Parts: sequence; structure tokens; C-alpha cells
Amino acid sequence: MMIMSAVDSTFFTLNEVGTVIWQAADGSTPLSEIVAKHICLEFDVSLEEAQQDAEQFVSELSEHGILRLSHQPIAEAAPDPAQTA
Repeated sequence: MMIMSAVDSTFFTLNEVGTVIWQAADGSTPLSEIVAKHICLEFDVSLEEAQQDAEQFVSELSEHGILRLSHQPIAEAAPDPAQTA
């Protein structure tokens, strides 16, 4: 998978692990959960090593404005009024 920063036009070619993280980054799932439920189950890597590598990966993407890091999940969308009627 390739992604590009809209800020500085830097291209990133993601490996398999990076692609899994990118696809699972939904704004509400903590990185630790992505690592435990996806990376460690799909790849032969320890939790500690996977977490460290994942933190470095998302930090680099964040530095290029590709994704935003947060200690809290993004707010959930307001309910659709048509569904609550």
C-alpha cells in the first residue's frame, strides 16, 4: 500500500504490518488493541516488539501530517435522526 502526505507530498510505501495498522486505524481503536488483536495474531512477533515498532511507525506518519495521534478516541458521530424516529 502507498500513502502520500498532503502536507509535504512525501510518499510512504507500507509493508504488510504498516498496512494492517493503517487499515485498522479508525480513530477509536487504541494502537495497543490494534497491535494485540491484529499484528501479534497475524505476524510472528512479541507484543513488546510489535508495540514499540507500531509506536515508531505512527509517530513517523504523524510527523508528516498523515495521521493524528490522540490519547482519547475521536467523538462518535451523532445518531442519525431518521434512525431514532
